[in-house]
Amino acid sequence: MKTLVFHDAPSKNAPFISKRCNRAAIVRFLERAKEKKVDIHAFQVWRDNELMLRASLPPYDCLDKRQYYSLSKSFTATAIGLACDAGLLTTDTRIVDIFPDQLPPVVSDNLAACRVRHVLSMNSGIATPARNACFDSDDLARTYLACDFEYEPGTHFMYDTGATAFLAAVVKKLTGLSALDYLDIKLFSRMDIRDVYWDRTADGHIQGGAGLHASCDDAAKLGLLYLNRGVWNGERLLSEAWVAEASAMHSDNRPSDWPDWASGYGYQFWICSRGGYRGDGAFGQYCFILPEQNMVAAALCEAENLQNAVDVVHEMALELFDGENSGEEDVESILENFYAVPRTQVPDFPQPAYFKAPENPYGITYLKLDTDGDTFIFTVSDGFSLTSVRCGNGCWLDNRVSLEMLMAPNGPDLRLQTSERTAGISAAYTATKEEIKAELRCRYSPHHITAVFTRTDEGVKWTLSGLRIPEKKQSLEFTSV
Repeated sequence: MKTLVFHDAPSKNAPFISKRCNRAAIVRFLERAKEKKVDIHAFQVWRDNELMLRASLPPYDCLDKRQYYSLSKSFTATAIGLACDAGLLTTDTRIVDIFPDQLPPVVSDNLAACRVRHVLSMNSGIATPARNACFDSDDLARTYLACDFEYEPGTHFMYDTGATAFLAAVVKKLTGLSALDYLDIKLFSRMDIRDVYWDRTADGHIQGGAGLHASCDDAAKLGLLYLNRGVWNGERLLSEAWVAEASAMHSDNRPSDWPDWASGYGYQFWICSRGGYRGDGAFGQYCFILPEQNMVAAALCEAENLQNAVDVVHEMALELFDGENSGEEDVESILENFYAVPRTQVPDFPQPAYFKAPENPYGITYLKLDTDGDTFIFTVSDGFSLTSVRCGNGCWLDNRVSLEMLMAPNGPDLRLQTSERTAGISAAYTATKEEIKAELRCRYSPHHITAVFTRTDEGVKWTLSGLRIPEKKQSLEFTSV
């Protein structure tokens, strides 16, 4: 097996493109993504254990530690696989036997029959997803076991992030370690996966089914481990039996309007409609394992229509080596300028300007607008902390801040915790005499936000838009102080 080499790029954001790649296919990929409203951030493709393509679109980078949504599930399942390899359980272990002291007063026949493999394949028999209940519980395992197991295990597919949170609790129960620590001992330390972070549930477990903060490189590494049937650089880390079982179809997930969500489900992996299987997260985090092509493709992006995102990434991987590569396409320039923001006039709003917030779902109490040279700065407060974002003129400026308040209205949300280690927003602006438009690209999550500040007689109107903004748009009328 070839030694896996990840960092061939001469500088942080410089793309690596093998001479074997069809550069026209990369251009088509970017054009399709724009057409289908898939906001691409970072991606890479490996073939025959060799890096073929690794690129990011500034201000993003393949090393950014990003919030995964359900791509986290594939990592949690891998921790279960490692525990199975260690003989701590099997996929046929009954879940009631793992937590005998946390069972409901009456154990139904369906709960008694539920095995680990049923939870792994989203086929436990529960009638309603348990995500919120598990995340907010002070005893996650007890809460999951108290769910209504209405269906016979193995007969009813119910996609549920709470099920994966329960699997993380299983790892903690059997190993005495969080799934993150267990993965580090068994895998991450050997695969150079470092500085990752997992959001917590109310009772202190990792979320398991969501909330892992890791990079595009880290997603590719998981894919390469599975592509090589559990072997990493010549060392077996995961059993071949687990890889075969996890990647097989265990659940019929039809019907669905999206073909890649109706082609079968394994152990926290989706079966792809065009072959292979993938780890997959909401809004667009992907790890494709394509054994027929001996390929892995990883991508981080943001999209509302996930089938569109799967289409553009999977098709790019399959087309990347088709046709003669003329080398004429200036892919590097296209990548560099894909999210470029033009220079603009400096805002002529009175600076600094202070505004009082109306009642709003974000908990914002105060807004300040200011400039520093040709840099535009806006500051928001919740009455307890001030968060300032510096926006570049014709360039992206990095900020070590988080704006989760804008993506979690109506108060704190355990499902959107963010580590200070991973917080970061790149921001740029354009301006006219009447408004300032700030583009905010969150380096710690898939999301980006557009904030438009418009003059009013009383102060300023702030209009927000983005996939995590309620109803896609939210306007606040601030009054001058």
